[in-house]
Amino acid sequence: MPKVLLINAIDKSLLLAEQPPFAFPVLNIITVAALFPPEWKIEVIDEAIEAVNLDTDANLVGISTLTLDATHAYELADHFRHRKMPVLMGGMHPTAMPEEALQHADAVVVGEAEEIFNRILSDFKADRMKGTYRSEKLPDLHRLPRPRYDLLRTKHRSILHSVQATRGCPHDCEFCSVTPFFGHQYRLRPVKEVIADLETSFMEARSRTVFFVDDNIGGRAEYAKELFRALIPLKIKWGSFASVAMTRDRELMRLASESGCIALFIGFESLSQANLDALHKSWVRADHMREYVNLFHDNGIIVEGAFIFGHDGDHKDIFRKTVDFIQETGIQVPVFGLLTPYPATKLRTRLEKEGRLLPEAKDWRLYDGSHVLFKPIHMAPEELEEGFLWARKYCAAPRTIFGRMFRAPKAHWLTALGLNFSMRAGRMRQIKERWPRSKGRLIRPGTW
Repeated sequence: MPKVLLINAIDKSLLLAEQPPFAFPVLNIITVAALFPPEWKIEVIDEAIEAVNLDTDANLVGISTLTLDATHAYELADHFRHRKMPVLMGGMHPTAMPEEALQHADAVVVGEAEEIFNRILSDFKADRMKGTYRSEKLPDLHRLPRPRYDLLRTKHRSILHSVQATRGCPHDCEFCSVTPFFGHQYRLRPVKEVIADLETSFMEARSRTVFFVDDNIGGRAEYAKELFRALIPLKIKWGSFASVAMTRDRELMRLASESGCIALFIGFESLSQANLDALHKSWVRADHMREYVNLFHDNGIIVEGAFIFGHDGDHKDIFRKTVDFIQETGIQVPVFGLLTPYPATKLRTRLEKEGRLLPEAKDWRLYDGSHVLFKPIHMAPEELEEGFLWARKYCAAPRTIFGRMFRAPKAHWLTALGLNFSMRAGRMRQIKERWPRSKGRLIRPGTW
């Protein structure tokens, strides 16, 4: 019986401010695990909750990694190859940088694996697995093998379940790495199969809280309505990623609420229409931002509002303006990031052509959305970092957290409060590390 070791690579040495307070049930490695024939013995390791046993033996090692964790993933791959175990890499970063990944792996999966996996296994058995494997077409999401939820640790599902209903996003934002990976095509799974995945996941855990890992859960309104109607009898609580486009359809919003939606991560990105237009996100209207927030709140949905600093149109007053908007509208959980030139994105291509990438942009360990990796236009890199850290610190203060809670609807306010304080400790640790007392107090951006 051949054995495969599947690893979700996480660099635990990195200090991240947005660490979730509980183990997140990863879908990547258990989705790949479902593609192996029954005769394979499969072990999955999610480094978010457990370390890899470097002395383990396997006939094949599969490693999935994001850009932030790529350096660590390469170290793992080098270790197992040194022990004469073939390594197959995949995920967002190897897809964006296949030639780089091949310096550490025998073979690389570019994009999604379903359409090419039989060929990979055939080549492995014939001892000719090498190079890049890229599907000529995007996988059909009908009748996909059910993810191997049985391989997850109990800790993974003690609080949260994860499932996927769609792949891709109908939009193509300049900074986003979703389209380079999934292709510019929004694909839908049959609702019955999504529900079957959920029921399978529920069999071994008591929690009824679900996170849909979809990049845009409401990207196709009629499909989303069908899905939400099917969720209502399950009596679950759920969250996901979405866009403000959902607010255009009042029935869609109502069904989301009735189906148990308690929180959505919304990418507002910027309060400037010029910035939104430059990002290829002109369908978001800056002058409607308050209305968007109110419509989510009217349906009892917690808004995890994401804002990015460092756009070409950002001036030094952007930090104060953004913080004021968040506090005034009662966005319960603000999330700040710095514009990051991820590999294979249109943003990175443009910044490279303009000669604006900093030397630090070569270090993948800095790709956590909190490091300045390029030259801004209207401020120095140090000023951009200071403003970002100030905004994060300001909104993490208990008085500002409670201030937002008083302005937001009372629905799920304990959950919103818990999300804020569960992330506060990590955010403050990062701020203290990046802005030690020797630099003085973080007060200047507020008075720029």
